Amino acid sequence: MTMEKRKKDHEDWQKIPELSKSGYLLIKEKRYREAEQEFLKILDLDKKNIYALVGMGDVNRGRKDFEKAIDYYTQSRVVDPLNKFALIGLADTFRGLNRFDEAIKIWEEYLSNDEHEFDIAILTRLGDTLRKTGKTKMAVEIYMKAFGIDPKNPYVLSGLGLLHFEKGEYEKSLSFWLTLLVIEPDDVKVLTNTGNCYRKLKQYTEAMKYFYKAQKTEENNFYALYGIADCYRGLKEYQKAAEYWHKIIKFDPFNKKILTRLGDSYRNLGNAETARFYYQKAIEKDFDYYAILGLSILDKMQKNYAAAIQNLTQLEKVSGMNPNIALLLSECYMEINDKENGIKVLSNALKQGLGSRDIKERLKHINQQ
Repeated sequence: MTMEKRKKDHEDWQKIPELSKSGYLLIKEKRYREAEQEFLKILDLDKKNIYALVGMGDVNRGRKDFEKAIDYYTQSRVVDPLNKFALIGLADTFRGLNRFDEAIKIWEEYLSNDEHEFDIAILTRLGDTLRKTGKTKMAVEIYMKAFGIDPKNPYVLSGLGLLHFEKGEYEKSLSFWLTLLVIEPDDVKVLTNTGNCYRKLKQYTEAMKYFYKAQKTEENNFYALYGIADCYRGLKEYQKAAEYWHKIIKFDPFNKKILTRLGDSYRNLGNAETARFYYQKAIEKDFDYYAILGLSILDKMQKNYAAAIQNLTQLEKVSGMNPNIALLLSECYMEINDKENGIKVLSNALKQGLGSRDIKERLKHINQQ
């Protein structure tokens, strides 16, 4: 090898750290094509360069080309089996493919090494994956282990907040979100999740403080607007609720749930025509249980009993009997003097195990007439 060739090779090798740094900066900016070019230059010089191999995995994961990403991360693990960034990338790729069990296996493998068992970044990722796959008990154990290491870690607090919320333990969930709010007071996600806890606890006025603050930061944030509207609904301030449902409809015009909520708001305001418009809009393209239920209630209010019975019967066929349908159907039959069917609906509901107090009292009342 000539002196000039050695010199050139040396100069090329000296470029590797700069190329690597440039590649990762480009990934952060989501300029994946340019990042790829930087990493390929490195791999031309050193086929086993761990930074370039992981970088290529990250590029392809960013592009959602998960199979290519897996290939590069796997090559990275051949070079360095416990490379943290290769493991994170590979497990996140498996999560992107909904191959959660494989992601869990990688996290557990990494944490089984004594040097890594307290790695909080990996613990929280494992906790998140366990939570999302319904392995709640295991998720709690992992999150609490991470919490013991760092009780103010945002990812740990967020994970525990979400986990307890999903379990319906709203007060427990709230305690974690409030702790996180001290650390990240202006974070929209933290604000809306805090608001959601208060909303579920039916503390609507308190909830709105957080939703309004989130909306001030991000004007069209769906969760902030939804939270405000739903709190007004809980407070029975239906005009204000409708105002905020409309804000969502402006950028999400085909959202069936929001269209149905608008129908409910206008029905409660006594505006039957507008309520019907939104209910029908909600079911234009597809079946929607709550929109049809709303239409049934509206028809019953307007004494269109035949239409209400038809809709409620359709709901029963599609979704099965429940106390709401049973009571409404029975009331409609009684309004048209069909006592036999009014009793039959309630009796059948009881036979199906729907022995709610309201159904029993309603049946007793009818039999006494």
